[in-house]
Amino acid sequence: MRSIRHALLTGVRRLSAAAAAGAVLITAPATGANADDCDQACQIDWAWTAQRQNALPRTAFYDAPDPLPWAPSGTLIRTETTSDYVVEDKPIEAVRVLYHSRTSRGRDVAASGVVLVPQDRPRPVGGWKVVVDAHGASGIAAGCAPSLMRDLYHGNQMVRFLEQGYAVVAPDYAGLGTTGRPELLNKTAAAEDIAGAVRSARQAVSGLSGEWVLWGHSQGGGAALSFAERQLTRPVPGYRGVVVTSPAADLPTLAAHVATTVPYGGFAPLLAQGAAYSDQVIDVGRLLTPVTVARMDGARNGCLGVTTTVYGDLTGPALIQPGYSSDPHFTRYLRDNSVGQKRVAGPVLFLQGGADTVTPESVNAKVAAELRSTGSQVTYRVYDGLEHDSYGAATGIDDGAMADILAWVGARFAGR
Repeated sequence: MRSIRHALLTGVRRLSAAAAAGAVLITAPATGANADDCDQACQIDWAWTAQRQNALPRTAFYDAPDPLPWAPSGTLIRTETTSDYVVEDKPIEAVRVLYHSRTSRGRDVAASGVVLVPQDRPRPVGGWKVVVDAHGASGIAAGCAPSLMRDLYHGNQMVRFLEQGYAVVAPDYAGLGTTGRPELLNKTAAAEDIAGAVRSARQAVSGLSGEWVLWGHSQGGGAALSFAERQLTRPVPGYRGVVVTSPAADLPTLAAHVATTVPYGGFAPLLAQGAAYSDQVIDVGRLLTPVTVARMDGARNGCLGVTTTVYGDLTGPALIQPGYSSDPHFTRYLRDNSVGQKRVAGPVLFLQGGADTVTPESVNAKVAAELRSTGSQVTYRVYDGLEHDSYGAATGIDDGAMADILAWVGARFAGR
């Protein structure tokens, strides 16, 4: 999950905190709109413009055979080499992968992702060690796949791992990029997408090491902890541990928090619709107000920057109905897909921003303590002053703690 704030600086708009990872800088429109005269309609228009400017065309690569012939999870369907990505003003070459995964109910489904390898150094003996990137919330539309974003959604952070000589495997999650219904925050589906990405990447790109570390932020942090639960009973070889940064773990608490805290209202329709995609008994009309439902195009077709802008003026009773906190199907979905209550394959580096207003430290301190109580090997660190994401003058947990993340990953690969 990401936070949202809007700063209009010298004719350039940044969509940030909730939209920070997916935001791009766009020049102000010819009307000369600025912080004083850009109302919500203007901001929504700019959010759509930012999304379009950062989008790559969705090609037939993402269309799986229909019907999809059954194959084990992680089986590669096809690959595609591309140099469409631009990160920090530099082109990035990548291999897109389309592979078999599984829904939460075990149905065979196609999922997509990308594999990046260092371009400026020879392959090391034994191959490139791998960092698997479980990304934070980007939206629930097909075009919200990081592999369909010119900047890879948070490519500036991926590059830090490439600079250390690691390969990066980044799953989109099934339903993002590919056709289908993304099961937002469904722990079982997300863990399958991660496992399948690891297996398919090894088929797609020669020279990858068998060793790998998992890194997940926000929604991806919850997905990473879910995979670490799965790893105890259905292990994927070569796993060396997991880094989670400000994970979305205690879903009932976070769902209530974002629905009643400005400016995070956009997460409520995303949670409701994603849950309904996963469990069709859930009715978004029982969870959200008519005003919220009337704006659902912003959630179903917009990515995070659009969604958070569309709902930026709604919170509490204007946003949600009583069923949001009492509907038995929705509350069960949130409870069943929370993480942190079961032992996980470790070790775990659990990093939290002390100034995080999306997944507050008070919430995740309890998650970390409960995870430790299961016997899991957890190192928990709080970074004073760090937010959920970087925006404006604020520094997010991944950027602010990156040196420590890289040191920990290096130690894991060194056997320490």
